[in-house]
Amino acid sequence: LWIRAMDLQENDKYFEMAQLADWITKLEPHYVQVWTVQAWNMSYNISVKFKDFDDRWRWVERGITLLRDEGLKYNPNETLLYRELSWHFQHKMGANLDDANKVYKQEWLKEMSAVFGKKDPDLNELLHPQDADALYRLNLLTNKYKMDPVFMKQVDEQYGPLEWRLPEASAIYWAALGLEKA
Repeated sequence: LWIRAMDLQENDKYFEMAQLADWITKLEPHYVQVWTVQAWNMSYNISVKFKDFDDRWRWVERGITLLRDEGLKYNPNETLLYRELSWHFQHKMGANLDDANKVYKQEWLKEMSAVFGKKDPDLNELLHPQDADALYRLNLLTNKYKMDPVFMKQVDEQYGPLEWRLPEASAIYWAALGLEKA
């Protein structure tokens, strides 16, 4: 019981850190280093404090979401944010340096399979949705994951063909978008 209480106190500390990150980013939304440091802290420092790989994934996902959904909203032309986002996909999720990397890859595959289905990703289907299901998946891609299928097609033509359900494809996408913004 005492050990469980210590675990809960430890978890509370990390959730307090997430709250602190939220406050810091709200106070300095146009200071790029705030976003990169807070996202790094979540994905690289806090995540590895957890033994359970699913908990670790949630922290990695929080770091990515912080950069993609919030940092880029306030700083759409800051190439450092695109670089960091790309790095999270390539290094944290795509590489094998974190012992939970297979879980990260599986979770990302699940999320992208909701967009592309179990078959080979078909960007044309999302560029010209023919039914409600394709329209739903396009909405998921553009609103949740903040990815543009038109630009994805350009990236696929230039660097691909890419397997869009893998984190490495997202790394290439965000890096290419950063180059575009530069």
